[in-house]
Amino acid sequence: MKASKWILAGVAGFAAGYVAAKRLPQTLTPEKALNLVKDQTRDEFKITGSWINVHPEEVKRFGLPYTVYKGGLSSRLHSKLTQYDFTIDAKTGSILDISKHGDKVAATV
Repeated sequence: MKASKWILAGVAGFAAGYVAAKRLPQTLTPEKALNLVKDQTRDEFKITGSWINVHPEEVKRFGLPYTVYKGGLSSRLHSKLTQYDFTIDAKTGSILDISKHGDKVAATV
């Protein structure tokens, strides 16, 4: 086989892989999502601990489907430890809600 055919095959393979990668839905890693939540809430909460579920979930919020990560933050205010639950969009990094752990109604951000 001529070298030009090998080069053509390599370029075609690279192009197909590039197009396939761009068409796949891109989601944030759980670590990146957790860091975004901590960065966006740093002014509001003195964060002392955090966690995130590494498996994204499909939920409906405001009548729209979202792929989300759920997690939690610990914050100390006036020597009192408070736990918060959060939901973050796995594709955009937007915080969909944050609520005190155990509260039934979430505060929408």
